[in-house]
Amino acid sequence: MTGRRIAVMNQDQIQALLDQVASYALDAVGSLVILLVGWWIAGRAQYLVRRALDRVPRIDDTLKPFLSSSVRYLGIVIAFVAVLAEFGVQTTSIIAVLGAAGLAIGLALQCTLQNIAAGIMLLVLRPFRVGEYIDAGGVSGTVDAINIISTDMTTY
Repeated sequence: MTGRRIAVMNQDQIQALLDQVASYALDAVGSLVILLVGWWIAGRAQYLVRRALDRVPRIDDTLKPFLSSSVRYLGIVIAFVAVLAEFGVQTTSIIAVLGAAGLAIGLALQCTLQNIAAGIMLLVLRPFRVGEYIDAGGVSGTVDAINIISTDMTTY
């Protein structure tokens, strides 16, 4: 008959285990606080950017939600990176991966991003307005709507 061996922890091992559990619990609570505060700051920044853009008469109403949402998402990404740093993850590699992913997405969507940039420039610079009759690229018509990605016209 084989006997079972029961492992018994001594006092030092129990204390080391309790110290590790307490350390991880503090890291988890700290991360949760960082995440909640970061989320709140990101929402507040979105609100403040939106209010600031509402005061500028030259910026189109279509562009305001896009810019304010971009600020919010940037804040949320920063909060997540801070949470990972709280757990001891090397954030430099994560930031490098995010940069490389952004470059890859930018190259993949190059034509689309050019159209978005052109739409933003149209909304900011306002070379023409809704209701005006224009001739653009060999197409003549009245402008119905100016969006970030497209401009709608009524042609004859």
